[in-house]
Amino acid sequence: MMKLVPEKTALLVIDVQWDYWKLKLPQVPPASLLFKLKTLIHFCRSRKVKVVYIRHISHSSRSIFFQEGTEGTEIMEEIKPLPEETVITKHTPGAFFNTNLHEMLREKGIENLILTGMRTEHCCDTTTREAHALGYRNYFISDCTATFDIVEKNGDVIPREEIQKMTQSILDNGFATVISSEALMELF
Repeated sequence: MMKLVPEKTALLVIDVQWDYWKLKLPQVPPASLLFKLKTLIHFCRSRKVKVVYIRHISHSSRSIFFQEGTEGTEIMEEIKPLPEETVITKHTPGAFFNTNLHEMLREKGIENLILTGMRTEHCCDTTTREAHALGYRNYFISDCTATFDIVEKNGDVIPREEIQKMTQSILDNGFATVISSEALMELF
């Protein structure tokens, strides 16, 4: 696998916001997510990789998540952005749609994206596919993305581990290189 050039690489931290850790959900992200993500963020900062935070603010009155002005939209304290780091606000699952993310990354000469965050099959997947369509080389970090079980209308439960595995398999088939955070760090 080719080595990554820090100046041409950016880490995207997608929707790691307080609402996912509140009691609004029957489950919370895996305990290891914040630890692994914090480790990767510190590594990227030490290598001068641009760290970009993506924050979701819902404009839907039906949404119980990420309502503007609530603490639920805040990025988790354990991985808070530094004052000089960029925070992009989005209103849809994809971080590129109706934001200035693409322009900002191109202006900085970014060619490679490291994708992390919440939820694997929703905002992380959508952002990865958008990035692929825009010509970025994507690295989807298997242990720094997470999701929840899905309860279908008939009551059947699809376990989060199955969703994680399926989404990563699909993305690894043309949209991104799926890789662990440890393996990614070896590419620098």
